[in-house]
Amino acid sequence: MRAKVWRWTVPGVLLALLVGWYAWPEPEEPIVPVDRAQHRIEAELADVAGAFHPGLQWATTRYESDPDLTGFCGTSGCRKTGRAEMTAKQAARVRITPARDQEPLDIVQALWTGKGYSVERYKGAVEVKGSDFTLRFVSGVNGCAEVQASLLNVADISDDKGHGGFGQGPLDYAAPCATVDDPYWSH
Repeated sequence: MRAKVWRWTVPGVLLALLVGWYAWPEPEEPIVPVDRAQHRIEAELADVAGAFHPGLQWATTRYESDPDLTGFCGTSGCRKTGRAEMTAKQAARVRITPARDQEPLDIVQALWTGKGYSVERYKGAVEVKGSDFTLRFVSGVNGCAEVQASLLNVADISDDKGHGGFGQGPLDYAAPCATVDDPYWSH
């Protein structure tokens, strides 16, 4: 009798947990309109650009979207939640000499710390991870500097196949990175 109970109870409980996990509603975080998300990201990018004296001449920003999915992706159960992550990437056109590669990190770290963000510093990068956003600044060994900003819970405007999100700007946004020589940053 005891073996029969275990044989039916354990798989039944596991199935109930699996179905409950799949059907459990997503937390009701507010959805950020696309224009408001883009404005917030552009403000962060402008603050980083404005912190440099002399300036770094930034290339055109690349925006990308990553729709939020729920369920078992790869099967018919995967579905869009109506939310997406908006990411912007921008590269500095000015080449930064290895002798000055820590200075941009110091500038961006001071900027973000002054805004009250908790900043983590790595070799060649500073990063902020908030509950709904991420900021990252990288100063590469090849003289390139890049800033990335992403925001979660943005209204997903892509179609069912993932096309048409907020992708805009050049696909190879970093092509003009480190192509300009500057009397201060490049020497």
